[in-house]
Amino acid sequence: MIILSILQCILYLLIIPFSLGTIFSSQFDEKYNTVGNTLVFGFISELAVFQVLFLLFYKLDRTLTELTWVSSVILVLTSLFFLILFIVRKGYKKIKLPKFDLGFGVFALFTVYMIVMRNLQGVNDGDDAFVIGNALTTYTNDVFYKVDYYTGFTIASNSFKRHLLASNPLFIAYLAKVTFIHPAILAHRILGSFYLLLHNAVIYNISMLLFDKEKIKYRSLFASFVSLLTIWDFHSYLTDSTFILSRTWQGKAMFCALGIPLAILLLLMIGECKGKNNMLFAAAVVLAVSCIAMTPASIYLLTLFFVAGCICVAFAVKKVLVVIKALPMALSMAIIAGLYILYLK
Repeated sequence: MIILSILQCILYLLIIPFSLGTIFSSQFDEKYNTVGNTLVFGFISELAVFQVLFLLFYKLDRTLTELTWVSSVILVLTSLFFLILFIVRKGYKKIKLPKFDLGFGVFALFTVYMIVMRNLQGVNDGDDAFVIGNALTTYTNDVFYKVDYYTGFTIASNSFKRHLLASNPLFIAYLAKVTFIHPAILAHRILGSFYLLLHNAVIYNISMLLFDKEKIKYRSLFASFVSLLTIWDFHSYLTDSTFILSRTWQGKAMFCALGIPLAILLLLMIGECKGKNNMLFAAAVVLAVSCIAMTPASIYLLTLFFVAGCICVAFAVKKVLVVIKALPMALSMAIIAGLYILYLK
């Protein structure tokens, strides 16, 4: 059973995200077609697919077991298709690996240290009770947000409907079901470390955009500096770094550790190509849907951040089209916000 759980974790956290990520990374500029970008963009695609399916299954009043089967079939078949396409087209030859020098070695050590420390000094609070409580309740009762995770009673009021867009706890329950690992263990030990790895992958890819050509030697230095700030600011359960470093399985922490840095990465890439790469704007739509799974607050936070960033990029590259291409992302957020007002509330 342990071996099967390990294999399932590899499938759902590495193989499926990487396969889905090739959809985007293969369309990026060749120098940014990296392992990190492929894995990160593939993971948000996996989370976005689950978010859309969850909203549909909640509307149809179906169960987690049914959602698990449908979601797994869709994700496995889709990832298998793109993985075969990736191999046939020899995309593996175009994937860029980081330059393994002393600087990258230091950054890798910081990443390992961050993961070790978050497992030794993880902070649990009210949000953790909500996430793990709902994940476990969903896992054991096979329903979505219909059983109070403190009392075990059926929820009669509409108070919990404000959480319905946040499918992160249910995503944990889904992964627990397919990996046969207890939701609390999965979130605290595996997902927390995995999300930190994705966070640092995004930071390193941002450094690749900021430091190019003759400044390439500063990439690892910048990425290590950001990691160092996160580690050394971990002195209280109230600090921002604690939020990112030790609570990464929680929705709002995922948004801070993955959603916002990915939005920054997309804006930098859009600026570099002057808005000509449409796949970047498609990735922004996928990011928007996945961020809603993390926290419904992203409906306005991410939208305002990304659209404002696109306006700045448009002024910098003198291309109004950049702002126009950002509208599908804002429109997708508006549609989900309307769905929340008309249906979920």
